[in-house]
Amino acid sequence: MKILCVCHANICRSFLAQEFLKSLLPGVSVCSRGFYANPDYEVPVKVQQALRAKQLEFPGHTSTQLMPEDLQLADLIFCMEQAHEEHLLDRYPQYTDKIWLLTDFAFDKPQDLQDPISLEGRAFAKQAARLYAACEAAAQRIKNDFLTTTKEKL
Repeated sequence: MKILCVCHANICRSFLAQEFLKSLLPGVSVCSRGFYANPDYEVPVKVQQALRAKQLEFPGHTSTQLMPEDLQLADLIFCMEQAHEEHLLDRYPQYTDKIWLLTDFAFDKPQDLQDPISLEGRAFAKQAARLYAACEAAAQRIKNDFLTTTKEKL
């Protein structure tokens, strides 16, 4: 299974979702991309700290632009905002069955995951915790509904 996480610049939400899902779904391929990614963008220290708070190492990361082939190769595509989901659904209707707003997939409740890049301290930590909770719920659904064979069951 291949999961793609998508957000604006690929240095905060989609990258955190990628790392959270990798830790929650060992053996599942997870990557992230951004609509306006730029390899010169650096992952902020607060994002690295959010990983460490979950006992995850910062593996290094390069902000990567979303390409059509990324969508083709993914089995599930998680968007962080409804605007991102709608853009992909409008532009790539052939992938409607695999494009999801992360919170809708996780909780059956379509809500944007606010971009916390401009937040600091507890406000940032609160948004990172919301993202982690969505990833936990999504991982459980993936384990229950998508990884069905004994060999794939996690």
